[in-house]
Amino acid sequence: MSHTALSPFRKVLLGLVILTGCSLVSCSLFDRKPSAHARMGTINKQKVFFADYDSVWMAAQSVLKYPIAQENQDTGIIETEYIKGLDGWLPPNIQRPPSSGIRYKLILTFARGRADGRESTRVTIDKKMEILRDFFSPPESMESDGLEERIIFYRIERELIVREALKRAN
Repeated sequence: MSHTALSPFRKVLLGLVILTGCSLVSCSLFDRKPSAHARMGTINKQKVFFADYDSVWMAAQSVLKYPIAQENQDTGIIETEYIKGLDGWLPPNIQRPPSSGIRYKLILTFARGRADGRESTRVTIDKKMEILRDFFSPPESMESDGLEERIIFYRIERELIVREALKRAN
């Protein structure tokens, strides 16, 4: 028997080693891409604005472009109607529209306060996302990626800056 020829046992063993190695490589090749939520880390759902309560409230109302289900300035809550995923905000990096079963609503909570000796208003945005699989199943909760919340905070901040600049100009 020559040294270059492999015995049947060694052929089977070599085949198993190659098969195991290929399956490990293929598993890593087809891993899901981490969600935007995982890439961003923790989602910051709160922001403090150094402005009076009424100004922040009006800025938030002008920024939200969704139908409002409930708003009460005394309790500090603005809640939108359910928005279908296709009708809502889509990040620019999305190539295809989301599933038609996805819906969400935004709940903005406002709180008056003082920070660093100045009047401030804390805004909390809670994005309740659900996916409706079929007519009979109850909706399943989903995690938000936090992008739309960041955009809303940014827009509120810009609205406050523009209003303050207009006030100073007059």
